[in-house]
Amino acid sequence: MTDHELERRLRTALDHAAPNDLEGVLSRCETGKGTVIDMTNAVETKKKKNRWAPLAAAACLALVLAGGGGGYYYYTANNAVASLVSLDVNPSIQLGVNKNEKVLSATPMNDDGAEILADMDLKGTPADVAMYAIIGSLLQHGYVDELANSILITVEDDDQARGEKLQQELTAQADAALENAQVSGAVLAQTLQHTEELSQKAQEYGISTGKAALIQAIVEGSNNTKTFEELVGLSINELNLLYTAQAPLEGQTSGNEQEGVIGGEDGYTFIVTEGPPIVVTGSASQSAYIGLEAAKEAALKHAGVSASDATFVEAEYDYDDGRMVYEVEFHVKGTEYDYEIDALTGAVVKYESEQSGSHQGSSVDTSSFIGESAAKQAALTYAGVKESETTYCNAWLEYDDGRPECYEVEFMAGNTRYEYKIALTSATVLESEQESYGGSGSSGQSTGQSGSGSGTSSTDIGAEKAKSIALNHAGVSASQASQMKVERDTDDGVLEYEVEFKAGGKEYEYTIHGGTGQILKYESDWD
Repeated sequence: MTDHELERRLRTALDHAAPNDLEGVLSRCETGKGTVIDMTNAVETKKKKNRWAPLAAAACLALVLAGGGGGYYYYTANNAVASLVSLDVNPSIQLGVNKNEKVLSATPMNDDGAEILADMDLKGTPADVAMYAIIGSLLQHGYVDELANSILITVEDDDQARGEKLQQELTAQADAALENAQVSGAVLAQTLQHTEELSQKAQEYGISTGKAALIQAIVEGSNNTKTFEELVGLSINELNLLYTAQAPLEGQTSGNEQEGVIGGEDGYTFIVTEGPPIVVTGSASQSAYIGLEAAKEAALKHAGVSASDATFVEAEYDYDDGRMVYEVEFHVKGTEYDYEIDALTGAVVKYESEQSGSHQGSSVDTSSFIGESAAKQAALTYAGVKESETTYCNAWLEYDDGRPECYEVEFMAGNTRYEYKIALTSATVLESEQESYGGSGSSGQSTGQSGSGSGTSSTDIGAEKAKSIALNHAGVSASQASQMKVERDTDDGVLEYEVEFKAGGKEYEYTIHGGTGQILKYESDWD
């Protein structure tokens, strides 16, 4: 039996036999460390007086064995910090952990953290046991409840594999502690390697490196429309809501994710960003806010339209002007509505509408139109995508100067967003555009012909080839290029690829013949 297995079984035994005596057992172990115990005499003497003595002795023995017996090796190699573990709710706590996953130090990083650690001496305990104890203290002091249930666990370790292993163990222990307490919690977990930039940010604002990394991920996921300064005062639960809103949910995509989301909002979510991956289990509490459905209703009521007439494009959390809001966007008969609803009160904070023209339903004969379902299917067929493979799929009738112009279809599949214009009376694709998130660039096309599949013919060199031609001509490698954008278009019936990117302080723009690969036009300028 390994030391780890012995400790696990010991904890299980203590939970069932004496669930409130673990700290006492650990304290007695520390006091008696190095003492030789005559097990036979001890048992015979105390057998009738204290039925917990054998269990306490076994606990001491197990912890001493797991800790190396207090010998020279323990106080040298095992006394060096291998991983820094930070835990954030509002209380913030940092643990120094050695390579055998034993706690060497437990440091509060704010006053609330000091309150959580006040009655605990975690030095020498296994890291997962310490995590279980800290979660218990957070629950006891009311820092995790139905209004704010999110916990951030961060492991900093230069050994990525070791850090990820410890992160998974601590996350599992935190989940178990919440489950045992019958609390529906949400745990965000990440593994970081030391960077000077994050350390400086953390020191500047008096927060943990883990919270700084989470804020930075949200800032980058918003395409820098948010700032670090405005988010630093938010709680972990509020940051969790903002972070998960950047994943494709109810028609959303942020450009921050590469692999998307696995699982439902009540299950397990794994979000991969351009930086370190952040694993999210559970769902951030929304109990303090009115909820997405109530926000939609508030926007519809203010616009004076019914839900049956509206096609929703998005509804998500956001943070604007110092408050949590819902961003709600929907279309109604050629008019696009954008709303910001106060997440706490339901009040309309901002709104605007853009109307293509006044719509007179009685004067328009739509009997010959193919309908939204057929338009949606035409776009999906053209893209070679099944509706079951999409995150969302919306279609609506677009108006211009009061007259129906076309059907617009928009959907998300994988990490690519597709937008189509479909003819009113046939399945003809009038225009198409697609954009991929997570570094794969974007591509678009405009055509007057219908088709199926991806729309690429045998004479089409493809977006990747066009990109390669442009990079080779510029003498730039793919790894050196940033903000790569590839757009497929036609000019006077000629298929072309427009390639744009930045490298070495310059901006490059190329026009590549889509059939031959010939460079039709190019220019570069200092950025």
